[in-house]
Amino acid sequence: MAAVGAVAAVAAGLLNGSWNLPTKPDAPRLVNAAMYWEWEQIWLVANVLIVVFNTFLVLGVVGASTLGDVYGGASVGELGSICAFSLLWGFGGVGYGQAIKRVGMALGTSIVMAQIVCIGTLLPLVLALEAGDMSSQEIVGSVAGVLLACAGFAMSSRAGLLRDAGGETSTAASADVEGVMEVKSDEVRVADVECAAKGSSSRSTFVESMAWCVAGGVLSSMLQFAFVFGGGLVDDAEEAGVSKEAAAMPVWMLCFLFNSVGHVGYASRLLTTNDTWRKFRSTTYRDWAHGSVMCALIAVAFTAHIHLYGLGAAKMGSSGAVFAWPLVMSSTVFTAQVWSLVLGEWASASWEARVANWASLGLLVAAVAVVALTAVL
Repeated sequence: MAAVGAVAAVAAGLLNGSWNLPTKPDAPRLVNAAMYWEWEQIWLVANVLIVVFNTFLVLGVVGASTLGDVYGGASVGELGSICAFSLLWGFGGVGYGQAIKRVGMALGTSIVMAQIVCIGTLLPLVLALEAGDMSSQEIVGSVAGVLLACAGFAMSSRAGLLRDAGGETSTAASADVEGVMEVKSDEVRVADVECAAKGSSSRSTFVESMAWCVAGGVLSSMLQFAFVFGGGLVDDAEEAGVSKEAAAMPVWMLCFLFNSVGHVGYASRLLTTNDTWRKFRSTTYRDWAHGSVMCALIAVAFTAHIHLYGLGAAKMGSSGAVFAWPLVMSSTVFTAQVWSLVLGEWASASWEARVANWASLGLLVAAVAVVALTAVL
């Protein structure tokens, strides 16, 4: 069971590191929506579809009647905490984008991702320790995996800085997560474009820049808080006859709905600011069809990675969230780094930058291996 959970968590990371591919201008033409739509157009349509797809999935698996019973039996505090954390998770992506805008892609990603992994792992770890659900071996393994992941993020930051110093334009090397979890490559992309357009770094003070980094990391970790504090709904769903693998779906239903508030609001603001609403009308029917399919792929991949995370955590037992979270995050950044290689983003990088990038990939693989083996054994 634990092995299945580890595979599900890694698969969630693979999807989380890949769903944003259609937003990249240098993506293969077949999966490229950025050829004729701006980022904010893609993200608005994708987020609407994410909510629609997730709603149909949850209703199809759990059922409207059972879902109503689960929500009806939950306390106001439980529902309120899930909704509040999910709303914060949505705005975390905006904070992440602002962090990248101020301190740069490489350093900002390293700082924010380290926070996401540490905070997201620490919360269920503390709760598991209080409940006595973890052995000494599991504690050591999970902490070692998180440290390896943070080392991988730091090395990725170094690689990016070296590449940029050699004349390369900074590009998104990791996803939202998040974006999982969300490592949120959508906002990273916007921040990157805004930086390039301005041609200079932000004038914010160092304190303000670090504050955005902290906001991006902390708020992007709120998905884990919603999942952990939504444990009562998971138990209620199981008692109502929902399988253990799908019992987290009532939580995800609320998470997706309230997460969309931040993303749809941010995309709408950019559409207004950049006067790109009109591009919806000027797009040909053929391009509309292709763009809609690409947004649908984004929505399916994003939706699936969250549910796979929940499945992985469920399969790994009562302390599953401790192991599933770093597995997803490490796999996410690893996948995004691999995509950056495939898309040729390192083609002109220096030898030192390439070595640092490969070292970061090795550290991330080691983090996944340590956490997965700890959970299985």
